[in-house]
Amino acid sequence: MKTSLALSGVLSAILLLSAPLHAQENRYACKFEKDIPFGVSAWSQSERVRKGIGKEVRFGPYKKGTAADLANDALVIRGGEASEKSDPRETAFWQAYDDKGWYIYIEAKEPQIADLLNRLPDPRSPGRAEAYELFFSPGERDVPYYQIFINPYVGETQYFDWGIPSADYRSLKTETKVESLPLADGVGTFVFIPWSLIYERAPIEGGDWRFNLIRWMPFSKAGGVTWGGRVHETGKFGKLNFQKPSQEQKLAIERRLLKTAWFKFQATANTLREYVSWDDAEVGDPEFYKKVLAPEIERLTAMGNSWGEPEQWTAEQVKQGMAHLKDFMEFDYKVSSLREHYLKQKLFSQE
Repeated sequence: MKTSLALSGVLSAILLLSAPLHAQENRYACKFEKDIPFGVSAWSQSERVRKGIGKEVRFGPYKKGTAADLANDALVIRGGEASEKSDPRETAFWQAYDDKGWYIYIEAKEPQIADLLNRLPDPRSPGRAEAYELFFSPGERDVPYYQIFINPYVGETQYFDWGIPSADYRSLKTETKVESLPLADGVGTFVFIPWSLIYERAPIEGGDWRFNLIRWMPFSKAGGVTWGGRVHETGKFGKLNFQKPSQEQKLAIERRLLKTAWFKFQATANTLREYVSWDDAEVGDPEFYKKVLAPEIERLTAMGNSWGEPEQWTAEQVKQGMAHLKDFMEFDYKVSSLREHYLKQKLFSQE
């Protein structure tokens, strides 16, 4: 019996020691802050970066053998695996959010920075293959994820949409800001995503998102490092915890979203009134416009006007408006839905 217990203890110890070091899920706290730096220059010179406040560096090597699987992923060209003797090069990021959106700043150390910059004119330059792969899912379950592929040395960004463009999913490429600049000892990259692109998921109550950042370094066989799991493997990404905003901060987010939606609606409504030939008997539909579309435009316009000047909206008015946020934000899709419903009713009434 004693031998069995001793053997069991040894086996347990072996299992614990052999457990992968990356099995523990990385978590990062993203806080609502004021005066967040915007752009690489502002971030790189900020106190938080100079003093390492909020700095995240828990990157591990991209698993050997799994990088080869990416040859089947034809979306992007990545670097290869790391060699056992390669210098991993520090990769770090900082994150924060405010009423405007979500801010990500990345700094990548590179001892060969001068040489890589000098060789960039060459189409085969190794610096051209340096890349980041950023993934996030604004929630934990049943939420499409987003992928951004950034080549910092050449200033190129690609957006891959993993959801169908609709009233419920918008491409990041329309308003996301990405900037990369060389630093003395590497390169800095700034990413800003406004809440207007993912307004249904804006963290007004805080909460966890899935997030991963992978850095590919094909030159000098430095390979790839990852903060949370493999490419596209959303279930093993790290967790980004948005700290719950105060009531005042929550109201600031909602007020800005509603203002964006209100002005977007007005622009769409004006386009429909002025540039669509609804009165044309051949290419328009006067009946649909007069009976359905015009009344809906008037209803939403009257609602928005009743709140007065956007800069003076009260908390109660913002609360009322948030119930109609999607109607304002996605009025073009709403028009399509109204049109479809109108035509179906008209068709079936003739049968």
